Amino acid sequence: MTVTNILPISEIINITISDTPQGLTEPNVNSLAIMTNEAPINPATFGAFGEFVSPSAVASAFGTNSVTAAMANAVFAQVPNILSGNGQLVIIPMLNAVSATKGQFLTPSIVANIANFAAVTNGDLGVTVNSIVYDIANLNFTGVTTLAQIAAIIQNALPAGINVVVVGNTLKFLSDKVGSASTVALATYAGGGTDLTGATLLDTAGGTATNGANSSGETVSACLARTSGQVAYCPFMTSLHLEDAAVEAVAATVQALDNLFFHNFSSLTDIAGVITTIQQATEQKTRCLLYTPSQEAGNLMKAAYAGRACSVDFDGSNTDSTMNLKTLATITPDPGISQSVYATLNAAGADAYVSYAGVPGVYSTGGNDYWDNQYANLALKFALETEAFNYLAQTNTKVPQTEQGMTGFKAGLITVMQQFVTNGELAPGQWNSSEFFGDPAIFNQNILQNGYYVYSQPVTTQSAAARNARQAPLVQIAAKRAGAIQSANILVVLNA
Repeated sequence: MTVTNILPISEIINITISDTPQGLTEPNVNSLAIMTNEAPINPATFGAFGEFVSPSAVASAFGTNSVTAAMANAVFAQVPNILSGNGQLVIIPMLNAVSATKGQFLTPSIVANIANFAAVTNGDLGVTVNSIVYDIANLNFTGVTTLAQIAAIIQNALPAGINVVVVGNTLKFLSDKVGSASTVALATYAGGGTDLTGATLLDTAGGTATNGANSSGETVSACLARTSGQVAYCPFMTSLHLEDAAVEAVAATVQALDNLFFHNFSSLTDIAGVITTIQQATEQKTRCLLYTPSQEAGNLMKAAYAGRACSVDFDGSNTDSTMNLKTLATITPDPGISQSVYATLNAAGADAYVSYAGVPGVYSTGGNDYWDNQYANLALKFALETEAFNYLAQTNTKVPQTEQGMTGFKAGLITVMQQFVTNGELAPGQWNSSEFFGDPAIFNQNILQNGYYVYSQPVTTQSAAARNARQAPLVQIAAKRAGAIQSANILVVLNA
């Protein structure tokens, strides 16, 4: 028999298939940016920024001899580096940006005076740098035959960061700072030795002093505002040399943003100066790095530090890290960090690269909080806000304003907190703060057993206004950092 009336199955069963709505992608704390004052080789095709995963590509874009390529090499030379945390290097050409310059003093040609220097066994000289007078004495030039040897003897008598270099047949004295307040002057030191300022030696009367100049063009803060919505990056640094006021302006800007700023300093006076100013302002998202050989060398140390620091995959197990005692590939320890200087770094909040009994390592300080705390803070924030947003955005119906709805909402947050226990940033422990919420017994039990506690105010306590606005009850999270061991005292008692 032929069936002529066939009814659709949808009369009984109706199936609708829909995809999960799109959610946010979590920002990556390992996507590192370099804001450069160098132009790419082909500006017309480069665009406002470039994204790179290898140093060779940066060299192709900016030239192998560029500062930008050298900094990229330092970033990718570290093991692990930003690629280990699924990051990338973003290069952003700044608009007409010009570095601040150093004050300097240039002698006239003194190559004919080398023999005169060789006869000096107790030379005296007054060097004023940035209004600070350094009187140096007892300089012995016996046996010198080159300007380089003369420069080295004077250099060794001056503080770290103040450089004396040979330029042709002259000597150039360079300040350890940049900007309009950067100055260098040579004068007679009224000691008992030979005055080096005379016409037959340094001939300072025939020399030229040039003050430094402030940076100009697009500021770092303006570049940050211009590009932060165009390309994703979190930590950043610059190839620019910046005067103190410019650095302080960036630090103030960054503190209110979801970014981290690396900056290098070469002057020992910066420890009690701009570095301490940043620390006292609690601008913990600015990471101060001291490297005294020169600001040019400091750029590479900064890039190496950033490449190693921004390498944690927070989705892994036991992947969390500090910078303490980490080795920086391609960077030599700073010879200007004496024991007395070392002792001042922690309070000021500056990290350095030093040698411990011949073994190189980063000295990670906590005076302006430790690097890893600020880094992990942003990683945790990004993970929580992405999880919370996606829970609301990826439902095809609604999240009810009930305890059941809040339980589901908090489940994703708990998953994030548990991952940060897994990666080693958080750990079970004793709560040492006087601040509690919820039931104190349940609070303490969760911190001791889990390392975190996620709590929301009961839905029944919500105001009518909050319910009408469809707001979730306040969610509060407490967590215990795992911390890190960076030093130890060991007491040994022996008995015969």
